[in-house]
Amino acid sequence: MIRALIADDEALSRRALHQLLARHSDVEIVAECCDGAEARQAMKALEPDVAFLDIRMPLETGLDVARAKEHRRRTLVVFVTAFDKFALPAFEADAADYLTKPLTESRFDETLDRVRARVKIRRDAERFADRGSASRRRYAAHLVTRVGLMDVVIPLETIDYIRADDVYAAVVSRNKRHLVRTPLDALERTLDPRVFVRIHRSYIVRIDRVIALRRRARGGAELVMEGGGVLPVSRRRRPRVAELFGGSPA
Repeated sequence: MIRALIADDEALSRRALHQLLARHSDVEIVAECCDGAEARQAMKALEPDVAFLDIRMPLETGLDVARAKEHRRRTLVVFVTAFDKFALPAFEADAADYLTKPLTESRFDETLDRVRARVKIRRDAERFADRGSASRRRYAAHLVTRVGLMDVVIPLETIDYIRADDVYAAVVSRNKRHLVRTPLDALERTLDPRVFVRIHRSYIVRIDRVIALRRRARGGAELVMEGGGVLPVSRRRRPRVAELFGGSPA
């Protein structure tokens, strides 16, 4: 899934971009901004894969936003403007493309294909780096839950899945539920990604406990676990889950 941000001070232009992006099932619009300052904040907070920026915007121009360094590690920039004269400074700001209004579907789709290719290259490089660092990183050998006055060890090989439980995490192991006093996000960082995968903001599963990936009748996807448990897969994490277990990310 490609996460996209739209920034334009004109509502009609934002709507046109939204409609062009909505035609593509592999694109998720994570923010729509009406000025440069809002766009800069959203890019820093959300780290989208691509930002479609108008150049002439209030508070900060699209060029100002693109030249900011804090977000450019991950976010590609495509400028969308009514003016040809900004093309040179746009590409000097390392723009992925430069589109002039009014937009056409064919030209926009060419740009999106270029974005897809660059995002894939970046993700492949990150995946390769993650595999290398994962082999060197130390992960948790077990989890611990408090029962009365005792600390009880939960061996990782017995875990089926982990779900968020308010600010803590509930570990399902051999059909028993154990409360671990660690938030799910923090717990995820201690688990080996070759063994566990996050499938939803509320769920982490042990990969070898998954029986099947299937589509829901009402849309979306879910995992069937050993023991009969059925867990939802979020739209954002569906491509990664499909890559692991087969099937379509749609």
